[in-house]
Amino acid sequence: MSEEKLRQHFGKVHAQHVAALTRHLIACRRVFDGDLDLFLVLTIIGERTFTARNAPDEMTHADFIERSVDSLQPAAINLQSIADYSGIPRETVRRKIQILLSKGWIIQDARKFITVTDKAKISLGELTESSLKYLVNLDKSIWQTFVK
Repeated sequence: MSEEKLRQHFGKVHAQHVAALTRHLIACRRVFDGDLDLFLVLTIIGERTFTARNAPDEMTHADFIERSVDSLQPAAINLQSIADYSGIPRETVRRKIQILLSKGWIIQDARKFITVTDKAKISLGELTESSLKYLVNLDKSIWQTFVK
């Protein structure tokens, strides 16, 4: 879809996007006991662990669920990078990293680089499903808007 077409039909697509995103964020908030900063820190680490660059084109949803994150080539990220990127204060990021480490959802190597673990992927399966529903709803709204 071109940006021009999106701008022409922005109201409809935006309304559907906001509705679907809101449902997804509510699920995220519930799973993270209201701590959206904790969710955001983990999401940033996850984005660097599973980058678009290292995601195989042919990876199915089932492959994603079954494949170990150990098989990926994560991009390096550390506490300061997370704070700089997110705008979350460094001390807050440090506390969130400690929580995630205690849950076993991330690991930190000797260089202090952080990656997500398979335990996080398994523990947060509900949010993977919520993400899938968000994308399906967004896709439906785009098709309904442009294929009339």
